[in-house]
Amino acid sequence: MASVGERGGRGAPVFEYRPIPVSPMSVALLLLFALVTFVLGPLASPPELWPLGGLCFLPFLLLVAFSFLSRPSPTRVYSEGIEVSLPLLRRLLGSKRFYPWDEVVNVYPASYEVSGAFLSPFASSAGTLVHTGIGLETVAGDRLVVRFTPGAIRAFRGETEGYVKAMEAVRAVLRARGRLLVTKVQRYTDDEVKGMAKRAREPLLGMAAIVLAFLLPPALVAAVLLVLGSGPAAVVVAAIGATLPPAISIALTYRRSRRRSTILGELSKFQESLRLAR
Repeated sequence: MASVGERGGRGAPVFEYRPIPVSPMSVALLLLFALVTFVLGPLASPPELWPLGGLCFLPFLLLVAFSFLSRPSPTRVYSEGIEVSLPLLRRLLGSKRFYPWDEVVNVYPASYEVSGAFLSPFASSAGTLVHTGIGLETVAGDRLVVRFTPGAIRAFRGETEGYVKAMEAVRAVLRARGRLLVTKVQRYTDDEVKGMAKRAREPLLGMAAIVLAFLLPPALVAAVLLVLGSGPAAVVVAAIGATLPPAISIALTYRRSRRRSTILGELSKFQESLRLAR
């Protein structure tokens, strides 16, 4: 039991979830950058290109700094509200972390993709990296998702143990307060629900578009260098040609992934309201 000072008006602590300090995507990138920086770089580069006065270490150090600033805080459920997990950078900037239950209009299972999934349009379009978190909507109109990303790749789908226990704690707290999880929701007809579910199942990008976006750059680079030669202008044009198709693919995947998560969240919120009304 926490002391009065520890509670700080948040009520009794009910549940705490501690996310893994570094996401699987960050771990994979750290390993890749370390391999390139400290192993492949020295072996494959002539002395004049490595370490370039230390510049070769800059990408790896920036990634380490990003991983440190992304370190998440715990998610805590209290009898009077919920403290959501935030990365260190947002905590340093003073972002709001605690939401009293009186300010929360809706609580429902919400879908989201693991951080960095949009960098892999193949997996993202197939929906293989979709997780379930706790969606919160406040009186002020804020919408956020409390995430419970697992640390094992084999658990990259569905409801994790952290989410299940946290949701059970939230249900118990709100039940004790005599209120429903969802208090304000748009109603949908059966046909609208079927249409939303159909849109949510659609791939974010067609397989042909994804393959083209990642196979086209080498052909573009080869064509540019063949026509323009190997001068500075040709290198710039080739770099743009190599970057643009995958960048467009990633941007479209990210935007459509957000739209798919919104649709799934609306369906989940509506279903939650029906379940509570029974």
